Amino acid sequence: MNGEVFDCIILGGGASGLFAASLLIKETDGKANVLLIDGNDRCGKKLAMTGSGRCNLTNRNASADKYNTDCPERLEKCLSSFGYFDTVSFFENVLGIETVCDEGLYYPATYRAATVIDSFRFYLEDNGCGMKFGAKCENVSLKNGLYETLLKDGSVYKGKNFICATGGHTYPSTGSTGSIDTVLKEFLRREDLVPFKPALTSLTSKLPGIKALAGIRCRGSVTLDLYGNAVDASEGEIIFSKDGGISGICVMDVSGKAVEMLGKGQKPVAVLNLLGRDFDETYKLLHRRTCMFGQRSVTSALTGLFPRVLCEFLCRTADIDPAGTISGLSDKNLQELCNAICKLEIPVDGFGGTDKAQVSSGGIKLASVGDNMQYGSFDGLFIIGEALNVDGRCGGFNLQWAWSSAAAAAKEVALRCSN
Repeated sequence: MNGEVFDCIILGGGASGLFAASLLIKETDGKANVLLIDGNDRCGKKLAMTGSGRCNLTNRNASADKYNTDCPERLEKCLSSFGYFDTVSFFENVLGIETVCDEGLYYPATYRAATVIDSFRFYLEDNGCGMKFGAKCENVSLKNGLYETLLKDGSVYKGKNFICATGGHTYPSTGSTGSIDTVLKEFLRREDLVPFKPALTSLTSKLPGIKALAGIRCRGSVTLDLYGNAVDASEGEIIFSKDGGISGICVMDVSGKAVEMLGKGQKPVAVLNLLGRDFDETYKLLHRRTCMFGQRSVTSALTGLFPRVLCEFLCRTADIDPAGTISGLSDKNLQELCNAICKLEIPVDGFGGTDKAQVSSGGIKLASVGDNMQYGSFDGLFIIGEALNVDGRCGGFNLQWAWSSAAAAAKEVALRCSN
């Protein structure tokens, strides 16, 4: 392969890189000469971890309002050009992966990320795609109209087109180290790079007593508040973590905004609704329990709603004696307990780092690439996936961005190959 000129070199064997290679081969009927390079000893190392190993492929509700980016108009256009229907069709009709839909979220029928990775690999092998693993890239340069990829071992690979799919900066052990500014240093303008920060991560707090809640799960909602103003909100599972904080789907959804605020020296508060019910519903529920279990202690009467340790924590928050009888609570006590359940304030002082975040925010500004993901005025140089400044909520949105951005670049390269 060394010395050969490829139609396209793709750097990064993660979700977007694998998809770009596969779609490029499909669009050219296998005629494109493609080389996929990755620093790991196998492809899809980070992809194997998505969706807790189940690999949530896409979401029927993928649209620009589910993401953070500097250019929502370009994002929406890209998602519209290759959306969830196109994704499902590709996985089923090209890669042969049967999918299942669960409330708008699509998974491989096996519910195994390994199925997706194997199907990509088999398809690329079947169609003669060059693949080089364990290959660390030093840098990329443009010489005599060709993109030259210099690897750490000194070897050089040349391509007419180059797709950068190096990812963001999360789970560094998988190779996702935010290396785009290194490998493309000869091309990038510093003003186009937004620093990588963790997104879809846990939030930490020094709130007294919160560490004792480790492992407790609730289904409710979280509102991210800044000085009395709601900034972001989401619904879903809330998990109290062992490091003294909160996690879960809805917490990760708002974590990107929290990280941004903390970076500015601001002090956000995560306001939790631990039952997902409004104040009036919660008040009626508590009042009913005073009638049913009047002689029980407050914590015993709340059994069935929350674990005992959380009941005690909520009582302390509401300034109520957890050992006192629930029938002895005044109406004001009940209202304070309702507030503790519906609007539990968790001051946020930190967040999980790159080794805990599912995705990162930041990357190359989306406004600096075209609709086909070509970077600036560099003909044939494309950037896709998490290397771009786009990050979405939990639920298949980030993988859909990987597929959509990869499709935009692959289709453009396929057109160039046919001319």
